[in-house]
Amino acid sequence: MILVAIIFFIGSLALVNPANLYVSPDETANAYVASTLFDAGGYLGAYDLDPAIQDRIHPRSTVTVDGQLLPGSFLGLPVLYGTAAIVLGLWVLWILTPLVTIGAALGFKQIVQRFTTPSIATLSFGLFLLHPAVWYYSARGLMHNMLFVDALILSAWLWVCRPKRLGIWAEVLAGLALGLALFVRTSEITWVVGGLLAAAIVWHKSLSIRRLQAGFLGLLVGAGLLLGMNYLTYGHPLTTGYTVGAVEQTVDLAAGDSLDAVELLPFGFHPMNAWRHFSAYGVEMFWWLSVLAGMGLFVLFSQKRHRRDVRAMIILGTFVSAWLVFMYGSWEIHDNPDPTQITMANSYVRYWLPMYLMSVPMIAAGIVWVVRFGRTAVARGFLTAALCVAVIGMNVSAVFIQGQDGLLIMRAQLERSSEIQSSVLGHTEADAVVIVDRADKLFFPHRRVMYPLRDDATYAAMPIVLESAPLYYYGITFPQEDIDYLNESRLGGMGLGIELVETYDEESLYRIFP
Repeated sequence: MILVAIIFFIGSLALVNPANLYVSPDETANAYVASTLFDAGGYLGAYDLDPAIQDRIHPRSTVTVDGQLLPGSFLGLPVLYGTAAIVLGLWVLWILTPLVTIGAALGFKQIVQRFTTPSIATLSFGLFLLHPAVWYYSARGLMHNMLFVDALILSAWLWVCRPKRLGIWAEVLAGLALGLALFVRTSEITWVVGGLLAAAIVWHKSLSIRRLQAGFLGLLVGAGLLLGMNYLTYGHPLTTGYTVGAVEQTVDLAAGDSLDAVELLPFGFHPMNAWRHFSAYGVEMFWWLSVLAGMGLFVLFSQKRHRRDVRAMIILGTFVSAWLVFMYGSWEIHDNPDPTQITMANSYVRYWLPMYLMSVPMIAAGIVWVVRFGRTAVARGFLTAALCVAVIGMNVSAVFIQGQDGLLIMRAQLERSSEIQSSVLGHTEADAVVIVDRADKLFFPHRRVMYPLRDDATYAAMPIVLESAPLYYYGITFPQEDIDYLNESRLGGMGLGIELVETYDEESLYRIFP
């Protein structure tokens, strides 16, 4: 177990780089908020620009309201990690998620062992940490999803296993961990609450007023932190970065209207889309684990020890997984610029982390079932080693090598991005504004950024920006005919011009001038 944890931890550091560059705008924004949260002014500092354009000057995954730069998603991760960074330093941002995930894996093992066998539980620990989705998003630990799942698992461990040394504090901490999980990712509250109610009905005999009161106390602390930070940041306890400034709308359903009109699910209800995405990301992407999980499902469902509890958990997990599949699978998500690419970086994988982890005991049970076909102890040992090596090898390939978003490819891209960042910062003034399409994560927070170029509002803002700051564009290199068109017509008609500063591979930096 220790060796597996070390391998997992070292692999999770694959993207660490001295320039503190991140793969996605979400990670960049979370790192920035965590590092400035408690500074004087912090991320609430207003940009000193014309009020007419202040709210356009921000990177993706952030928002601006009255010129104030605010987090564009949930506050839980940057607040918790920012607090840790005050004590230990900003370097801990790279390692916090892998460390918490190791702790969650230990709790997960104890939960599995409580209802199955030691061999399935031990295998579940390793399969948890080295599951491709877990490993990948632990390496990209400034995304919300892995920390959210870790907090849920730790909450379940504290409630179910109830470490004796903690006494009634186990229930208090379980409630707190649940509250922190929702602080990290509030949008999952529907299925979390639904799952808790279902679990309370099934296991009501194990509940007591004292336990419920203790758990509710801890939950209140976590919920209070969530509501309080939302209020301090956005001005309302129920407002998040996703809803700040949103206009409330009402919808009247008429005969024949689509189910989407009443938002049965946040992204509509499209069963065929959900099935297609589930097939691609839930089954085929990790097909070797899917095969083992299919075998292990029957093993667990037919086991005699704790039969009722195990079957109830499988059924509950199936309903939660179905909710996640329909909720997110109905949505068309293309995180990769090439929409045909099916890779681990696509959001379905991180949104479905709870579903993947529910399958881990089934995968472990599948391995144990196959191993039983060995007629001797030596044969069974060989089968165990062979299966584990094969699974780990395929997991490593999926995480680090395969596709356009494998961690080794991402690391090489970040190294090149660091070179580009250094050069662009050298070519631009400290107070410059850089217009980007997807490169905001390279230059923010070192330069103010706005996006995208191909937007009428962006063009309208250019003359106003140039009254108080230098202005640049970084993006795909223009052919000469496009430069001529911009100078003679699109920008020329506004009294502006554009000139090449430097080219980097297929992209270039341009200066926009009056």
